[in-house]
Amino acid sequence: MVDTPAPYIPHSAGDLITAEDWNAMQVDVRQDIATQIATSIANVKDVAHATNADTLDGKNLADLTQAILDQVFAQLPKRTGYMRVFCNLKLHADKIIPHNLKAYPVTDLYQLDYFEVVCAKGEKTEDAVAEWVLFYLYHADERRLRIPPHTDAIDIETDPKFRILWKTLIDYFKEQGLLDYDDNTTLDDLEVDFWRAMFKSPPNDEFDPDSYCHSPWFEKCCGEKRTVGELTKHGDFDDIYLKVKPQKTINFPSGTGFPTPDPDAGATAEPTNVRVSQLDLDTVALRLLEPPIYPASLGPAPTEKTPIVPLPEGYKDRLPVMLLLKV
Repeated sequence: MVDTPAPYIPHSAGDLITAEDWNAMQVDVRQDIATQIATSIANVKDVAHATNADTLDGKNLADLTQAILDQVFAQLPKRTGYMRVFCNLKLHADKIIPHNLKAYPVTDLYQLDYFEVVCAKGEKTEDAVAEWVLFYLYHADERRLRIPPHTDAIDIETDPKFRILWKTLIDYFKEQGLLDYDDNTTLDDLEVDFWRAMFKSPPNDEFDPDSYCHSPWFEKCCGEKRTVGELTKHGDFDDIYLKVKPQKTINFPSGTGFPTPDPDAGATAEPTNVRVSQLDLDTVALRLLEPPIYPASLGPAPTEKTPIVPLPEGYKDRLPVMLLLKV
């Protein structure tokens, strides 16, 4: 049953409504409305969720975070920089390297070590030769290789391993506009473009063609004109590696005069006799001051049964290095 509201000022039929009654009723109405509003507000424990409460200017939290990160990343290249350069330093000659980083960069220098591999020179297995190289493309299954028919095996993968996933490098070169490829690109064409991007993109130096090669598996795929798409389908494209051995020694025991080769190849100081000069905020220079120091084991055949191609003439007057620049 609905309660009948009581009148603000009770009157009977025929009673006179005075001005005082009218004013009093207005006061009572105002007080009643205020009381009801206060009671209603006190009873509200939650409000309906606004449709745009989680957004700012139409962007949700994820959008706002990404927008902020985009602005930060846009500013980072203006304040930071990184460069990797492969150099083949000549004795008593300055190697000028423009980096355009607008600051004196932190420089880090690594000697590129020669290592023994089996280089494929043709589709026939007997065409393969053992060589000392600086860069080598091979398949992950080729951990040890030999030159048939009766030679000792050469360890392609050592412990620890020196290797870079090839796909990582070519994707990086593609982003830099140094090469292009797709699923229809053949492996042999991609390799040619890769070496060009490695050594013919300034300020990198060109290296002697005998200082890099590929494995018998690689040669077979090149001869068969295998494409990137075919290799990817069979899972081989992610098993191709580039082997390169950048190394340096820190706090090597000092002696008198310039360092000399150590009988233990693993204990030879490297790199040695290199001066790094910060010419200005955009340029550094490297200079090989004395003949480089190579491990005493470099040069002869690994075993009597495995003949190895000698290093190129004049290698003792050059030092292959990897320079890293960072600001």
